Amino acid sequence: MRSCGVRRLTIMGGLGVALIVLIGAPSLSQETDKTGQPVVSQAVSINDAVSIALKNSPTVEARRATVAAATARVGMARAMTRPQVTTTTFATASSMDMIVPGPDSVQPQNFTLTPNKARLDQNLMAMYPLYTGGALKGRVGSARALAEASSSEATTSELDVALAVKNAYYNVLLQRENVQAYQRRVTEATERVRIAQESYNAGKIARFDLLRNQTDLAEAQQQVNNAHRDEAMALIDMKNAMGISQSSALTLSDTLTFKSEQPNLEDLQAKAVSQRPEVAAARARIRSAAAILGVAKSAYKPQVYATAMADVSTMRGGTDTGYLLGVTAALPILDGGQRKSAVNESQAMLQQMRADEREAILMVDRDVATSAAQLGAATKNVTLSEAAVAQAEEDYRVIRLRYEAGKSTNVEVLDALATLTRAQTNHAEALYNYNVARETLTRATGQR
Repeated sequence: MRSCGVRRLTIMGGLGVALIVLIGAPSLSQETDKTGQPVVSQAVSINDAVSIALKNSPTVEARRATVAAATARVGMARAMTRPQVTTTTFATASSMDMIVPGPDSVQPQNFTLTPNKARLDQNLMAMYPLYTGGALKGRVGSARALAEASSSEATTSELDVALAVKNAYYNVLLQRENVQAYQRRVTEATERVRIAQESYNAGKIARFDLLRNQTDLAEAQQQVNNAHRDEAMALIDMKNAMGISQSSALTLSDTLTFKSEQPNLEDLQAKAVSQRPEVAAARARIRSAAAILGVAKSAYKPQVYATAMADVSTMRGGTDTGYLLGVTAALPILDGGQRKSAVNESQAMLQQMRADEREAILMVDRDVATSAAQLGAATKNVTLSEAAVAQAEEDYRVIRLRYEAGKSTNVEVLDALATLTRAQTNHAEALYNYNVARETLTRATGQR
C-alpha cells in the first residue's frame, strides 16, 4: 500500500509565513455517499486510519481554516508597513464651502474642500510610515506570534484526533478478540452438547445434565451475538472518528500488541515540555503579548508619515491641477491617562500569558505522570492476565479429563469453561488497556 508522509501546519517564524499543507494519506478513491461524506473501502493499519482521519476530520479542517485566517492577519499587519496609495473621485455641488471626506474604509482616507459650486475632483494620495515608534513592527510581531499559536493549536487538534482514532481502532480489535473468545466457547459448548446428548441417549446421564449443557450453549451463542454487536458499534465509532461515511468498508490489518517497557518519567516530562503544542502555543501568546506591550508604549513616541498627493479638479470656470509633498508628524500631549492605561493593560495581559505558560507546563507534567502510571499498571495487568489464561486452560483440561473419568460433575466442567472464556476476554481487555495507555503516553509527550 502506498503512503506519503503527514505534512503539518507550521509557521516559519522568520518570514511570518504560514505553510498550510494538505495531509497525505494512502492512495484512496475519494468517493462520497449521498450526504457528501467520503467513502473509504480498503484494508487499513492503525497508521493508515490516522492518516485518513487527518485528511477527512472536520475538526482538523476547521483548525486549518483558523490558521489560514491567522496567517491572513499577518499579511494585513505587514501591509501597514508598506506604501498605501488610494485614488478618490469627488463629484459635488454645494451652496457653500464644505469639507467632504472619502470613504473611511479606503485608507489612507482622503478629504477635500469643495467650493460653493459644482465640482468634479480626482485625487491620488500616497502615504508611507517613516517612524511609528515600533507600533507597526509590534503589530506584525503580535500577528505572527498569534499565527504560530494558531498553528500549534492545529497540531493539538491533530494529536487529539489521532489519539481518538487509535483508541477507536483498538476498541474494534478488542471487540473482535471478544467475538473470537465467545466463538471458541460456542464451539466447545456445541461439542459438550453433542457428547451429553449421546450420553443421555445411552442412559449414562440424567436429563438435567443435558439441559444444563444446552443452556450453556444458548448463553454462549448470546454472548457471540452481543460481541458481534459491540464490534459493529465500535467500527461505527471508528468511522465517525475518521470523518468518513458509515458506508465505508474497512478491514483492520493490525492486532493488539504487547511489549513490556519501563519509561523514564523525568526524561518523558522534559521531552513533553519541549514538544507539546500546548506549551508552544502558550509561549507564542507570550511573544504576542510582549509585542502588544511594545505597541502600547509606542504611543509615547511620534508617528511620522511621508505624504504625497496629486489632484485634478474641474468646475465652472476651468480646471486646476496640483500636487503636494510633505511629512506629517503627530504626538499626543494630554490624553487623560489613556496611554498609561493601555500600557498597564498590556503588562497585565503579558503577566497572564506567562501564568498560562506555567499552567500549560504543569498540565503537561501531570499528563505524562498520569499516562506513565496507567501504562505501568496496564503492563502488569497484561502479564497477570496471560498467567490467568494459562491457568484457566489447564484447569479446564484437567476438569474435563476428570469428568470423562467419572470423577467430576458436568457443572464443574461448564464452570471451568466459563472461567476460561472470562480469562480470555480479560486478557484481551488488558491488551486493549495497555495499547490505549501506550498511545495516551505518546500523546502526552507531544507525539502522534
